[in-house]
Amino acid sequence: MGAPSLPPRHALPRDVEIPALPGLGLTWYDRGTRYWVRRVALSLMWLIALAVIAGIDTGLFGSIRQSSQTGFDVFILIDALLSAVLLAWFVVRTARRWNLATAPRRAIPPQFHFGPSPVAQLLSGLAQLGYWLLVLVAGAALLIFPGLFIALFLASLLPETLDERQARLWLIQRLHGRGLVP
Repeated sequence: MGAPSLPPRHALPRDVEIPALPGLGLTWYDRGTRYWVRRVALSLMWLIALAVIAGIDTGLFGSIRQSSQTGFDVFILIDALLSAVLLAWFVVRTARRWNLATAPRRAIPPQFHFGPSPVAQLLSGLAQLGYWLLVLVAGAALLIFPGLFIALFLASLLPETLDERQARLWLIQRLHGRGLVP
């Protein structure tokens, strides 16, 4: 079910701010040439990421298969299951949130502050370092399992991204409350 159209940008009151979306900026509002160039570029980026992951997996699985057929079977099963679970999660998440009108949020990494003392500052620094190491390890692990990148590529092929849909519905609600959209 499509959302109602938004009024042209020049018809918006000066106090209405169009939120910038990750990867799309403000181009999502007008959906002009720059928008479609960004959408195609995002899809190509995810496709290239999938090709890189396919290369990594091919080399990794090939070396595992040469050393142990059982290890290969177990690893390929884990890879397929994790990818399938991740894809299913993305599908369910997208379906549940498709018609939610929510304001776009910025991703802000957590900040760890345990107090002003030197020991607390040391703990804060170690916690921050631990967080970034965890992100790095998770990122490296995701290079082995293509499910996330398959989901991101497929999401980039949707008629509108989930973030764009939610921002559009949120803005329509705000404008409807002011009588600017039906």
